[in-house]
Amino acid sequence: MNDRLDEIWYAAKTTQIVYMPPKLLETFGETLVHYLVVAEDPDSPAQIHLHDGVVTAERPRIITPQYYRQRVVENFGEDAQRYFDEVLAKDTAARFLQYGLKFSKQEYHTHQVTGDLREIAEQAAKDAQDNLHELRGVVIGTNDTWEVSLLYFITQLVQRSLPYHARDIAQRGLLDLQDGVPAAVRMEIEDDLQNCTTLESARNLGAKLRDYGLFEQFEDRFYEVYRRVKS
Repeated sequence: MNDRLDEIWYAAKTTQIVYMPPKLLETFGETLVHYLVVAEDPDSPAQIHLHDGVVTAERPRIITPQYYRQRVVENFGEDAQRYFDEVLAKDTAARFLQYGLKFSKQEYHTHQVTGDLREIAEQAAKDAQDNLHELRGVVIGTNDTWEVSLLYFITQLVQRSLPYHARDIAQRGLLDLQDGVPAAVRMEIEDDLQNCTTLESARNLGAKLRDYGLFEQFEDRFYEVYRRVKS
């Protein structure tokens, strides 16, 4: 298992981003990211695998430290969890942006060509640069770990976009705290309360409030909504 983890780590470290689009991810909407991973076959270097498709980057959501702790930090070791609990979670200024990434499998294709790996990738990068209508990236990786290379590319794109997203969101006051809750999170909960019309949506809302660590703050209003949809 450790050998496989080493392979994954190596795949990420050796990924080459041949073309990173200058356009950033959208702050308040979804972004379609078109990708091409040019991958060499370790067993047949003359065979070049082309993996192309679309990843949908959902608009970044502001989430609470408690939610981040449950969904992300739980997989870390004890030292990292302790650091989060004792430092980050106690920082009332801490906000986290979550990016949802979805593969559009219906738009995914793979095929093989012969030629020089670098030349193929550079030609694809030129084509991507000339395409002014789509956000495209070109990456070189290895065929058996090409999805690792794709994820590495997407991560780099998210990191480039993050400072601008944080600025845009802050300018709208969505990071402002009220009773320790970012305004965007409070607005999301208020919208859920207003649109809760079924038992299923009520159960989902209750789960969200617990995940966010906000159930006690909204407990009375939640049970009022729950009683209404149950009757």
